[in-house]
Amino acid sequence: MSFVSKLLYTVSALVLFHSGFSSYEFHHLLKLNSLNNAQGAISKLPKDIMYETYAGLILFVLAVFTSFEKLQYLPIESNDGKIISQGNYLKEIALNKATNVDNLIGSNPNGEIIFTPSFVDVHMKRKICREWASNTVKKEK
Repeated sequence: MSFVSKLLYTVSALVLFHSGFSSYEFHHLLKLNSLNNAQGAISKLPKDIMYETYAGLILFVLAVFTSFEKLQYLPIESNDGKIISQGNYLKEIALNKATNVDNLIGSNPNGEIIFTPSFVDVHMKRKICREWASNTVKKEK
């Protein structure tokens, strides 16, 4: 977190605290005034307190956005011994470059998805096993 974001957090907290205290004072004075005066002419929060609250919220949002640190991207294959920790992200891989080797050697990079047991034709496998079993029984006789 940078110095600017810490400063903005502090200023926004002070401004919001002051606007909250001013609002409390206003409502307390309004309550005392309504006990003494039955008409109670002022019931709305003054605009300066509202503007102070909005300014504090805007400063807080700016502090949040300035507190983000620059992301550090790390390559997948690195020999410098860096360990990926929180806040560090791997660089994106261009899929067309990643699959060139797989295409040249004829392997399927999605093999673990395509060749799962749930996609195997069980009836065909049983038929092949029956034919193999019947052929081995015939050879033994």
